[in-house]
Amino acid sequence: MPIRSIPDLPRMLSEALEHAETALCINDDGQRLLYCNRAFGRLLGHAPESLVGRPFDELVDAQPAANGRVEALVRCHDGRRIWCGIASTGLNRATGEPDLQLLALTEITQSKIHEVLLDRLLEGMARDEPPEHLMEAACLEIERLLPRTSASVLRVNAGRLHPLAGPSLPPAYLQALDGLPLGDGPGSEGAWAGEVERHPLWSAYRHLLPPELRSCSITPIRSSAGQLIGSFVCYGRGEQAPCATQQCLLDICTHLCALVLERDQARTRIHQLAYYDDLTGLPNRHLLQNLASAELAGAAERRQGLAVLYIGLDRFRQINDSFGRPSGDELLRTIARRLRQACRDEDHVGRQANDEFVVLLPGCDRAAASVHLARLKAALDAPWRVAGAPHNPSASIGISLFPEDGEDFQSLLRHAAMAMNQAKGKGKGRGGHVFFSEELERLAQERVALESALREALARQRLHLNYQPLVDIRAGRLRGAEVLARWHHPQLGNISPERFIPLSEECGLSIELGRWVLREACRQLAEWRHAGLQVPEISVNLSAGDFQDPQLPVAVLRTLEEHGLHGTDLTLEITESALMEADSDTLGVLDQLHELGIRLALDDFGTGYSSLARLNRLPVQELKLDRSFVRDLESNSTSRTLSDAVLNIGRSLGMTVVAEGIENPEQLRILEAQGYTVAQGYLLSPPLPAEGFAAWLKARQLAG
Repeated sequence: MPIRSIPDLPRMLSEALEHAETALCINDDGQRLLYCNRAFGRLLGHAPESLVGRPFDELVDAQPAANGRVEALVRCHDGRRIWCGIASTGLNRATGEPDLQLLALTEITQSKIHEVLLDRLLEGMARDEPPEHLMEAACLEIERLLPRTSASVLRVNAGRLHPLAGPSLPPAYLQALDGLPLGDGPGSEGAWAGEVERHPLWSAYRHLLPPELRSCSITPIRSSAGQLIGSFVCYGRGEQAPCATQQCLLDICTHLCALVLERDQARTRIHQLAYYDDLTGLPNRHLLQNLASAELAGAAERRQGLAVLYIGLDRFRQINDSFGRPSGDELLRTIARRLRQACRDEDHVGRQANDEFVVLLPGCDRAAASVHLARLKAALDAPWRVAGAPHNPSASIGISLFPEDGEDFQSLLRHAAMAMNQAKGKGKGRGGHVFFSEELERLAQERVALESALREALARQRLHLNYQPLVDIRAGRLRGAEVLARWHHPQLGNISPERFIPLSEECGLSIELGRWVLREACRQLAEWRHAGLQVPEISVNLSAGDFQDPQLPVAVLRTLEEHGLHGTDLTLEITESALMEADSDTLGVLDQLHELGIRLALDDFGTGYSSLARLNRLPVQELKLDRSFVRDLESNSTSRTLSDAVLNIGRSLGMTVVAEGIENPEQLRILEAQGYTVAQGYLLSPPLPAEGFAAWLKARQLAG
């Protein structure tokens, strides 16, 4: 049946238009409304008859061409603006009068606001716009859609509120909220909607808001992990809470704001990791380099000085080993905090390495740097509690000055580090400071050359061993031999052990050196015995680093077995200072060595601060009286008293006591009279190469 032949068609079509769920209207050729259905009236909040005759562009920002489609903002009766998709269909009139236009409107506000804001925010993030700009764009979009609303975004950072945007709110109000603890101000809660005047959170801030802003809705901004990172806060000019549609808009906006804030947090975290030390929060080496370069450029322009302080904590490893890494970390944080507090606003403090810090003092010459140095040392040396007990940290400090010690930061830093190492050596790990000088640089260059030569000498086995007899002075027979490393360099000549042994410890070669000495000494002892020479035992000096190595007992046992020797054939010497600073791991190594039958001797006894109670608990069988006491025996009654006391201490603990450094008969006479039975020194024999030692021993055996 043709459609025109349907009975009562015009009436049915009219009713269909009127009751359709889609908002429909008909415009004349002048774009005035001739008709709108009930859905159109509901969409805009008007009675349909009140809209007839009004220009369409009073209601809609844009309209489609005939038989076209457009997306446009539509103004509602209550002032809101909504996004609609508008489709146009031309209606041709058979009478020849101008054509009409049928328009169908579909609200797309939710999808459109997501699209508009997402495009804006993504574009802004791509351009690295600050989050404040992007949050303001979000607020303005909400205010455009909800004209009776003032929007704002608050960031939550470290438990405090920080306004990021509030384009239509008074600056004084936003400033009052900045820095408030979470829970103390508007925007601190989770989701909430209500009247401003009736909520206690606004009691201190209500007077800062315009009086027409009477209601508020808070939508929390949460990270993907659910953490509260901000709030989207809308203030309304009425008392009603947001409707479902409005709340949906706020939820969309809040989700997009979360993307921006999370990205900014990630960028901030990356920047923090790239330029700041994670433990102390201080600038790291990279940022310190940038800060120093800027300060040096300014100092050169103003013709001012600048001081670089290189600070190294003393005995930090001992704290870590004794009390655990958490205590060490807490000390580093304490030092960082003290340095910041002791410095001026214009100074810079950074963490250079594990237990090393750098301070930049702009505008300082040597005299001014000395004043600041005293203040910093006082802060660093203040007592600090670890494991409930007071501890006195100390630091060695090296200072270099611009421009006399260098014109770029790397030179100044290197020179300050040289001076710091010199301070550590002078202060023996108990604090001190040194200003850089050209002499220090010369010594440092010599040290680098010597270190390289030592590495080569170890690799090519160019060191050799001497052996000094330990003699039982009552029986007149050999008690053993102390092994002494010697180094003759082709160009540098004989290099004293006092130089190359500390150097090996500083540059990490002490364990390698100690292992070589141990292997070579055991090989030589086995060779002597195979040749029929009766050498009771050998005594080998090892560094503190050797005894901190948990593999030492295994290495010693393997070396002894390789040469057919036993633990009783070997004595290992450790200095008194190293033993007194030994941690639990080192003491465990000593116990393992003792269980292997190896004797342990305490070298240079009397120069440290041994506790007799601690000494009694240690697996030590031998004390060696320091040569400084022996040297003054003839002229100093105090030295005689001390040597006698050391002998009595050793005897009371069941230990053998050895007097070393005996150079003349009178010294030997005094020691024999006091009761010493084992002695060593040039009077009895100087250190000898293996062949010389064998000859010395054969001569004594023949004489005996």
